[in-house]
Amino acid sequence: MQLLILFIGENEQFDQNQLVDIAKNIPGVENIREGEFVGSILEFEFREGEDFTTVRLSGDRETISISGLGDASLKIAFSIQKRYPQPIIAVDSNYSFELVLDRINSLDQLRQKILESSYQTVN
Repeated sequence: MQLLILFIGENEQFDQNQLVDIAKNIPGVENIREGEFVGSILEFEFREGEDFTTVRLSGDRETISISGLGDASLKIAFSIQKRYPQPIIAVDSNYSFELVLDRINSLDQLRQKILESSYQTVN
């Protein structure tokens, strides 16, 4: 399964409490859980119509992994960036693209940038 991976920068950590607050305020987020899970300390689901994804904050708080690259995955990544105070970088698990999300203005633009990208940082 492909993953969308979000990070801030090398050895930089997401603020877990801030992510919980953000998740609580995004329509479509369900089942927010904090604890010691396999490879994560925060998990929640996001539903967009018939599409569904799982979001996990890694135990070291350096990455957020989002299952799949469908509409729900892209929308939750975009929604997190709109609410998070620092620029977030997104890559897929195959490293076929690297996008700085705060430079993206819409979900359609995000889709287009992914299609245009190939092993490069897109501004």
